Amino acid sequence: MAMKKPGPVLAWFYHAPSALYRARLGRLMGGRFLMLTAFGRSSGIERATVLEVVRREVPASGPPTLWVVASRGARTDWYRNAVAHPRVRVDWRSQRFAADAIDLDEDERVELLADYQRRYPKAAAMLGRAALGEAFTSDPDDLRVLAEDLRALRLEPTGAGAEQTPTDGGDVAGAR
Repeated sequence: MAMKKPGPVLAWFYHAPSALYRARLGRLMGGRFLMLTAFGRSSGIERATVLEVVRREVPASGPPTLWVVASRGARTDWYRNAVAHPRVRVDWRSQRFAADAIDLDEDERVELLADYQRRYPKAAAMLGRAALGEAFTSDPDDLRVLAEDLRALRLEPTGAGAEQTPTDGGDVAGAR
């Protein structure tokens, strides 16, 4: 049972950090958050959402590989948009880059959730309560139940290229 869609007041608070990223002040959000921009699956209009980074691999140079979780499962709008149009733009800290959104299978989600639970036990407990009605533990059965319900993406950096990516005022998605 994934989380419900937030009401209008809570939705406003969720969207407020987008203004920081649009003003190129994403570094103020730290490394725990990113702004994902994808084309709408039906409208084709750019849609931007600020998400928690649940795992990251930062190379010595170049953009990082980042993982995000759709807490409302397969019904999550940003998730559905990214799966329909997997070439996305990521704003993380002060970096902006093009990435391919790769949908994780259930075993990969179990492993990701176990890692998240080890590194961020309080945040994992909140996610578990929201999605399962109770805090999830490192118990493999709990993780499997949660992984069945939630969805997750790995955001693999790509070079900015000729393929269509969301843009911001003429910027190339991989620029900067």
